[in-house]
Amino acid sequence: MTDADNKNVTNATLGKKVLAGSVASGVALTGGTAGAIAQEKKFALEEVIVTARQRSESSQDVPMHIQALSGDQMEKQGLVTLEDFSRFVPSVSIASTTPGQNTITFRGISDGGGFLVDPTAAIYLDEQPLTLTSQAPDVYPADIARVEALAGPQSTLYGASSQSGTIRIITNKPDTSEFTGTIGVGIDQIRSGDVGYDLDGTVNIPIIEDKLAVRLTGFSATDGGFIDNVLGTTVVDPLGSGLGGQLTNASQVEDNFNSVDWLGARAAVKWDINDNWTATLSANYQKIEADGWNDHDPTVGDLQVIKFIEETRDDEWTQISLVLEADLGFAQLVSASSYYDREIFYQTDTQAYAAYFHYSFGIYAGYATYNFGLDPIGGQTNDQQNDAFTQEIRLSSSSDRLQWTAGLFYQETDERWDFISFLDGYRDSPAFAAWSYYYPGIAPTDGWWLSTQISTRTDMAVFGEIDWSLTDKIDLILGGRWYDVEVDRDYFVSRPTTRLEQDLTAGGTDDGFVPKVGLQYNINDDVMIYALYSEGYRVGGINRGRGEPTLPVEYESDILENKEIGIKSTWLDGRLQMNATYYQMDWEDVQLEATDPSFEIGEPFQVVVANLGNAEVKGIDFDMNFAVTENVLFSFNITEIFNADVIAPESFPDDRFDGGVATLGLEAVARLPLFSDRNWSASVEYTDEIDWFGGGEYYFRLQHSSEDASLNQLSDSANAPRLFQGDYSVTDVKIGFKTDAWTAQLYVNNVSDERGVTFNDASDFDTFFGRSSQNIIKPRSVGAKLRFNF
Repeated sequence: MTDADNKNVTNATLGKKVLAGSVASGVALTGGTAGAIAQEKKFALEEVIVTARQRSESSQDVPMHIQALSGDQMEKQGLVTLEDFSRFVPSVSIASTTPGQNTITFRGISDGGGFLVDPTAAIYLDEQPLTLTSQAPDVYPADIARVEALAGPQSTLYGASSQSGTIRIITNKPDTSEFTGTIGVGIDQIRSGDVGYDLDGTVNIPIIEDKLAVRLTGFSATDGGFIDNVLGTTVVDPLGSGLGGQLTNASQVEDNFNSVDWLGARAAVKWDINDNWTATLSANYQKIEADGWNDHDPTVGDLQVIKFIEETRDDEWTQISLVLEADLGFAQLVSASSYYDREIFYQTDTQAYAAYFHYSFGIYAGYATYNFGLDPIGGQTNDQQNDAFTQEIRLSSSSDRLQWTAGLFYQETDERWDFISFLDGYRDSPAFAAWSYYYPGIAPTDGWWLSTQISTRTDMAVFGEIDWSLTDKIDLILGGRWYDVEVDRDYFVSRPTTRLEQDLTAGGTDDGFVPKVGLQYNINDDVMIYALYSEGYRVGGINRGRGEPTLPVEYESDILENKEIGIKSTWLDGRLQMNATYYQMDWEDVQLEATDPSFEIGEPFQVVVANLGNAEVKGIDFDMNFAVTENVLFSFNITEIFNADVIAPESFPDDRFDGGVATLGLEAVARLPLFSDRNWSASVEYTDEIDWFGGGEYYFRLQHSSEDASLNQLSDSANAPRLFQGDYSVTDVKIGFKTDAWTAQLYVNNVSDERGVTFNDASDFDTFFGRSSQNIIKPRSVGAKLRFNF
């Protein structure tokens, strides 16, 4: 076996299993995880073959909710980013502001994200986790085998941050048997925006036939901009002073300024050492350069904003892995060693943010160190570096009645970020003069805040899972993971940036065990029902503890207990596939990121993580694929959430406050954010043979996705209110032609030109001044693609 795919569930090389009829030739008409193949004018649904629980079997035989899209499906459907992917996988929601800056949510399990709290969902590239708080990367889908969404807790096999689900991106591996290659080009025009393009190429070269091969991939793309930075003035104090509104952004005015450039490459070498040993060495590189974010301000105008500071975001990463696979006779061995290095820098306009501190604290509260002067114009930068070394060793074995896997996991991650808030001319402001008065001799600077965090985290785990066939119809699944985590953290605050104010050290350990128990009953060869109990976790930790905060310095692990029942079935001689899962998830001691209320009584401002309440989520996932006729395939997917509420404390004991309690800004019962009550998608595709260009096939595809409204955050306040987002539908139309040598497609995406809001950002206080920052999907675009195979 290859691709280190003895791990549970969807870890095998993608294959196809025809449920009715035979296939000699044809093209798959895909939707979700199923498609249709035309052969002698007959259709049969096909499904992904996975190595689940150590044996190759159909995904229809795996007792969990799985959705996967192959690389070809991703290209046909026009899916590039995680946000695109989530449109057709309703159990997943992505809060996105620009490529590479994503928060992943499965089945409504979300705390609202942040920059300190661990994510509730993980993302993997082959064997290595790339998970990062609020910055899940977008891996450009060049030469991708498939992208998988594993809904529900995956912590027994995928560890921390796989609390509610895991997205896996699987790359194509070198093929030692034959030389192949492909080149793809594309162009698109955005309504009222710029032209975009994409170019990618892959070549597979056997060096020694059936022994050694190299696979090389490269890509370059530009997403055209569609947001205009228009002429405007600084915000006006809404509290009645009449101050503000005197300066303009004339130097920054620009049309379609939010373009994004992608550049990357992948190289892999596979060596079949002998009949029992295989080694695969691979390296991935990607760089994204974004000029601004995909946000607009409807109070200013459609696709328009008023920005005073040049915005940019650079996201560059490298990943190297070595996978050794061996047949030891009694078991299969996989050793996966990986290294990941990612560097992120962004600069963003925060004029409203600076004005809020100036008016609220500098003018009305009388804090001289926040008196930034007339009409402050400012921004923020964050310079961040993350690197991780991951080692996993697995043994697995399979027999007629028993399949098992056992493994060891080790990961060491290092992180450093330097976050700066700055103002134009801050060194000449009353605020800097006040600091200079209290601390004579500090060096002039335009930065009024600098926070630096340096962290090292070590994860170790032992995990295992068995599948025992009790009878020909009943399987028992047992699994578990023991984990141990150690974190060391240094935190520095400088105010202004040239005066170190605090140097704090924090650290701690956490360990625990999460189980998994399942029962599968095969009613017949086409219908299976199952019940599953599983747990997911995020590790506990220690806050930085500036001054004397209200909330505890330490916080505990939060545990997600998942109970689900499901059915997987095929009908009508394999033409109809229907799957459904009902789940109830209890989330205990939910970790939430919050501003510590002690700031209101003079303690230093700080954002902390705390265990604040318990939550419950109930819902259902349903997917259907139906070969209606010999030429028509219909697909439908839906996730419906019946309940997703957190019961949280509205206050926390603190004798320093009136009444002995501090208000937290939380409701007693609140809706979990970043996931709507209903997400669904549907598609219909018609395909047929054609005699043009020596013969081939053409298709017409209509695809539609819909997302109900969700909330942007859990807390609610006058200066940063809880807002609605989502509540939009998108329709795309594709027309394509395919031969063995080449494919072509014309398309219109977002036909109705919807302004779907992926994230309604209130964190920079825009709404306090009557403005808005809504991150939106791409407007209507028209484009064409060509791909040549050789």
